[in-house]
Amino acid sequence: QSRGDTIIGDAVWIGMRAMIMPGVTIGEGAVIAANSVVTKNVPPYTVVAGAPAKPIKTRFDPETIDKLLALKMYSWDEAKFNALRSFICGNDIEQLIIAESNYKGGECH
Repeated sequence: QSRGDTIIGDAVWIGMRAMIMPGVTIGEGAVIAANSVVTKNVPPYTVVAGAPAKPIKTRFDPETIDKLLALKMYSWDEAKFNALRSFICGNDIEQLIIAESNYKGGECH
């Protein structure tokens, strides 16, 4: 009997020898610690560890997670991603949001 598809979101880190069980969804930006056994869905930007895996912490506060998900950054085309790369690699998510809202096909304004 199938438990459904296993879905791994964008920008997920999976540690060595971690096992993801059938039918589990791993949210965008989640981190799965090495040797973990993931039996339940993992929310976006959540760090899990253990056997069975349990949430350890979130990478950002809930408001920031919502903002990151709303950006849909992993569906951007290459030109947009490259134009906003310095903001993506920076530590200021608010600046990334502003730059993305000002982006006009090819450059940041």
